[in-house]
Amino acid sequence: MNERPLNPITAEHIEAYRADGVVCLRQMFDAEWIERLQQAALEVAADPAAHGLTGPSHGAMISVSHLWHKPGIFRDFVFNSPAGEIVGRVIEADNVQMFHDHLFRKPPKSPSIMQWHADHLWPFTGTMIPNLWVALSPVNEENGRIEFVAGYHRFCIDTGSRFGPAGDGTFRFPDFETERGNPDFPFRFVTWDLQPGDAVLFHVDIPHYSKGNDSEMLARTGLAMRMIGDDCYWCPREGLMPVQGMDLLSQPDGVHPEPGELLPLIWRRPEDEPRAFTPCKEQFA
Repeated sequence: MNERPLNPITAEHIEAYRADGVVCLRQMFDAEWIERLQQAALEVAADPAAHGLTGPSHGAMISVSHLWHKPGIFRDFVFNSPAGEIVGRVIEADNVQMFHDHLFRKPPKSPSIMQWHADHLWPFTGTMIPNLWVALSPVNEENGRIEFVAGYHRFCIDTGSRFGPAGDGTFRFPDFETERGNPDFPFRFVTWDLQPGDAVLFHVDIPHYSKGNDSEMLARTGLAMRMIGDDCYWCPREGLMPVQGMDLLSQPDGVHPEPGELLPLIWRRPEDEPRAFTPCKEQFA
């Protein structure tokens, strides 16, 4: 099983992520990783509560998080796959810590729709709070590929706009379905068909959506890995997703989370490479 990315992270990947807040990364994980994760996903689907935490989206779709805390393939993938390096190089971090993982499996004919949203409920501020969504099955228009509003993350960063407890409680997305037909809408809608081993990396502030699975035969399965980089800072607020096993409200506001058992360091830029991160905390606090 590969410990380094199967394909290089390029300047084009870095620039696409910086500009659009989302980038497609083709064939980063080898067949052995994918086969083992596919089998584990079936085991989770058969008994979700035995493997992790089910959330509000669990039902017609399998939605189980915090799988990596238990020994097994999901934990192995966190520490031994190239996932941390992939994320760190694309987001230009020097250090990457694991936050949590989340398995999504839409079986054939699942009506489960993920409405337009951004991942604003994580207990952090900053920009290095990405989501690496690894395809464990073919993903296409029929079975519910994810759509994104490219570049919208910049609006959120520049205006300090966040939903819910991490924001001022007033910010709302526009009606993106209406904006699809608006020639004056300043953002692009982007999506990709994926094959097992492909991944999509996207920013915490980028809006995304997926429809139900209309396929008669093909489940849509993906493993989301949420990580944090150097400019991530605690945002201890009621209503935000806690770090499992940690008292969120006791964490120091505006301080970078210390690496440890619950937020472990999973990749560090090699010492013989120039540092990529320049602290600019006050821009995002």
